[in-house]
Amino acid sequence: MRKRIVLLIAAITLALPAVAGAQAVEVAPGVLWSQMVREPGPVRINMLELDPALVHGVLSNNRIAGRERVSSMGRRVGAVAGVNGTYFGPSGDPVGVLAIDGMLLSEPVDGRSALVLGGGMASVGAIRFSGAVTINGVERLIDGVERARGLVPACGGRGGDVPTTRPNAVLTCTDSSELVLLSPKYGARPPREGGVEAVLREGTVAAVRAPGSGPVPRDGLLLTGSGDAARFLRNAALPRSRAEIRLSLTSAGRPLDLAQQTLVVGAGPRLLRGGRVAVAARAEGFAPPQAPAFYGNFVAARNPRTLAGLRADGKLLLVTVDGRRPGWSTGMTLTEAARLMRSLGARDALNLDGGGSTTMTVRGEVVNRPSDPGGERRVSNGVFALP
Repeated sequence: MRKRIVLLIAAITLALPAVAGAQAVEVAPGVLWSQMVREPGPVRINMLELDPALVHGVLSNNRIAGRERVSSMGRRVGAVAGVNGTYFGPSGDPVGVLAIDGMLLSEPVDGRSALVLGGGMASVGAIRFSGAVTINGVERLIDGVERARGLVPACGGRGGDVPTTRPNAVLTCTDSSELVLLSPKYGARPPREGGVEAVLREGTVAAVRAPGSGPVPRDGLLLTGSGDAARFLRNAALPRSRAEIRLSLTSAGRPLDLAQQTLVVGAGPRLLRGGRVAVAARAEGFAPPQAPAFYGNFVAARNPRTLAGLRADGKLLLVTVDGRRPGWSTGMTLTEAARLMRSLGARDALNLDGGGSTTMTVRGEVVNRPSDPGGERRVSNGVFALP
């Protein structure tokens, strides 16, 4: 049966949480538009309804380093429509799990929720990471991928992180003993401070070098280690040694075959579980004890939101809620966002990056009103429907 994209682009002004009564109009083949005006509020929403098999992730500038507007990403890949993806740091590094077409580009903040698409399946679940490398019969855990070693944004790392291994939205944890795997997708120079680097080509150690000796090789991988990971590389990574790398993700305790996943994108918190409102803000690190006001400002206050949800019929919903624009749209709390997704038919849903990042494009044009004074924000990655 021919795949069919159904894009429901709804600009809605409503009294929370009701959305019933919107009249859909086909404005182009396979494209529906609807509008509803209700008070108080107002709140304006755009929604895409589509087949998960058509959805792909896009990395800004085709690399980790740097940022790009959602509209630019969409035009670059010829997308039908899309939204911004997960959180990111100042340099563009994704914060939370991101895997595109089977390649792991960022490890999870341990236990945070993610949207998983691929292998004919679509789900929302907590994601965990494991990784290891074996060189000359000696194994060492891999702490992360495609990021600066020693720095763990939002914490939730693999152990030894200071001050916590629990997810924490306001902290960047540190770890003086880490092994991080970099590929050409990283797009930046590795850290110069301390440690040891091992260049890998075709599964073999090509060289061991001091940090800052050069970029990630275009035709290989780089293991960069500090502390006991540096000692491991000095002792085990002899030139021409075989190096076996294993990276894996699990969801709800079940392994995910990375090669079968077209997209794994996490942010959080989870909003719906089995059709019930289940905002997992505290469990996923969005109520940090070091910053009590964060919960009120991020979770309980009305803000722009980007949301993803799955209906019982298997359709994927990508939703943006405009906010921080008095008279245009007030935004939503995360509980209101969960109720909205339930009213739209989602059974499982999560929050993606929001605030000034919230953007939806159709045919490369922005259809919502981003909240930044300068307009559309440059972001790290996006979620798109491709033709």
